[in-house]
Amino acid sequence: MHIDKIEIGGFGKIKNREYTFARGMNLIYGGNEAGKSTIQWFIRAMFYGLKGGRRTAGLPSAQKRFMPWDGTQYKGAITYTLDNGTHFRAERDFEKNEVRIFDSSYNDITNSFARGRDKQPMFADTQLGIDETGFANTVFIGQAEVRLGSDGLENLAARLSDMDNTGWDGLLYQRAEAALTDALRNRIGTDRTRTQPLDRLENELRRLEAERTALIARQKQKESLMFELTETKNRLMELEKWEQWLSELGRLIEIRKNIDQRMKKEALLKEAAARLEETEERIRSLQAGSENIAGGTERRQHGADTPGRSDLSMASGKDSADRHKSRPLAGIAVSVLCFAAALLSCLLLAAEFLSKGFDGLRGIDFVYLLFTVIFAAAGSNLLRKIRSERASAAGAAVDISEQTVPVTGSYSSMSERIKALDEIRQNQLSGVSLISGEKCQSAADVRQALFSVQRDLDELSRTLQNGLEEADRAGRPEDGFFSKEELDILIYDTDTAVLESKWKEEYENIRQQIVETALRKKYCEGQLDEKTEDMDRLQCVEEETVAVKEKIAYLRSKADALKIALEVLEEAASEIRRTVAPELNSRMSRIIAGLTDNRYTDLRGDDSLRLRAAMPGSGDVKEVPVLSGGTADQMYLALRLAVAELLTDGSEKLPLIMDEVFSQYDDRRTELALKYLQEEYKNRQILIFTCKNREIELARKILGDEMNYVELENENL
Repeated sequence: MHIDKIEIGGFGKIKNREYTFARGMNLIYGGNEAGKSTIQWFIRAMFYGLKGGRRTAGLPSAQKRFMPWDGTQYKGAITYTLDNGTHFRAERDFEKNEVRIFDSSYNDITNSFARGRDKQPMFADTQLGIDETGFANTVFIGQAEVRLGSDGLENLAARLSDMDNTGWDGLLYQRAEAALTDALRNRIGTDRTRTQPLDRLENELRRLEAERTALIARQKQKESLMFELTETKNRLMELEKWEQWLSELGRLIEIRKNIDQRMKKEALLKEAAARLEETEERIRSLQAGSENIAGGTERRQHGADTPGRSDLSMASGKDSADRHKSRPLAGIAVSVLCFAAALLSCLLLAAEFLSKGFDGLRGIDFVYLLFTVIFAAAGSNLLRKIRSERASAAGAAVDISEQTVPVTGSYSSMSERIKALDEIRQNQLSGVSLISGEKCQSAADVRQALFSVQRDLDELSRTLQNGLEEADRAGRPEDGFFSKEELDILIYDTDTAVLESKWKEEYENIRQQIVETALRKKYCEGQLDEKTEDMDRLQCVEEETVAVKEKIAYLRSKADALKIALEVLEEAASEIRRTVAPELNSRMSRIIAGLTDNRYTDLRGDDSLRLRAAMPGSGDVKEVPVLSGGTADQMYLALRLAVAELLTDGSEKLPLIMDEVFSQYDDRRTELALKYLQEEYKNRQILIFTCKNREIELARKILGDEMNYVELENENL
């Protein structure tokens, strides 16, 4: 990651300034009071914000310390690029404590980051991979702050032992251990304490339990009744819910019955319509034949003078008539009996319909209707067969194209057939009228009645399906006939008589349970006096006991957690010695060798990262703080750089931001440091703030055009 540009609207004594930085080495030069430290703090504040609150070390909080001197707007912006090449811009209003983050297309992505305790987006923690404390103790070196105190060393030790932890805070070993021990002893209590919170709570619990035992002895029966009353009320509510559900189910069963009736009605109407259309088709056919016969008769009358034709026709007709008269009358008698049976069935059906209406018809009534149709059809078929034979006989006797003698016998027979079929048609229409409940005078009326029934069926089916879905959403009783399987399958596939019987049985059972439960509820209420002193006191004692137990459980669990935390701290320290420490020592030794031109090659940190180095020549181990100021600064710089490398391995390569880091170096050490930083950290951005011309001259000599020079101005600050 590297910083492209900063824009300071107002921060400390700096206002309305922009500074652009290069990717590699940047030297920011300015004399005393030019604002070097202010700019460095501005960069840190843009990423992590400024903390408010109380004064620390005699100084006001950072939030107040950098407030503009002349009332300029307290804000700024920073543009930066991550290692993957994506560009971002962050804008902060320090006075309102607001921040917004934009991507390279200026899309506002502020809400895509997690929020910290201050409710601000932790974009720097996420994108840079390190929190503010780790940032300040590694790559961010303030003026004369290259050396780390005990707090800084503890923080780095914690982060090194917690490198795989995805949290933001890390572990602070020494502080954590002291805080955990203090919390366990003074805020909870141990086996040796007598007056700490846990001790007081346990004494209070013993007192409450003794009082509770005494109250329970007097209130045991009433408590039992109170429990029963609560259960009874809940049961009553549940039963009333199922009663309402069953009532709705009863309505759905009625709809199902109506659907079944209309389906039967639909089937009968379809059958009747088919037969009626067949009858009407036969009538139309006979009527057409009758017209042909009438036309032939007229032609015969005009051709009566043809020799021999009349005698031949009359003779042939006479023979045919004789044959027709010679046929037995049994068929006619059977057809009459069929019509009589049909008429009787029709009268019985009409009587039932007039007395009960359509919805009150039973199965036997539909049998009457079926018999009416069957007998009428059978009689019609017999009569049609007899008349067909007669017509065939008459047709054989008369040649229509050449007939000269009127064949009045055939014409009369066809008229009788038409009349008989018309009677059958009227009977069929009467039967359909009884089925549909509407007067039908033609096949078109029958089709309209059938359409009406089908439309009613569709509407009833939709109503039933919607009702079943609503009933399923409302839930069903846990037991009973209607809880055994899918409700729609049960309602659609089960016989309506079974459904109605089971529904009545369950509904009556629910109603009986409601009555019994309501009576039991009244009895419990009559036996209880919830306002008695003992009951009220018992309730208070119960609540206090529960609260005290919860506090005790919480403190004990907290004590267990604190003990575990202490053990974890010890294990983590061992882990540092076993894994992280060797790698850290190796990196520090490599860095110090580069910074000192191999004068010092062995630099190590103990469990708490207190630095020790092997002396050149003798190999004696010395603690770093006892060495010269310049040498100690070199070794602490090596520590910071090594830890920064470890913490950011595989993540963003953070810029090195250093303010007067070479203040105790001589020219040789400064030259070595600049060369080392240039060679070893080519892939990192380096911002060095200095007020010394010698460092600028050395940098120009060593780095040449590879250095970006930024000079700060004192005027108008």
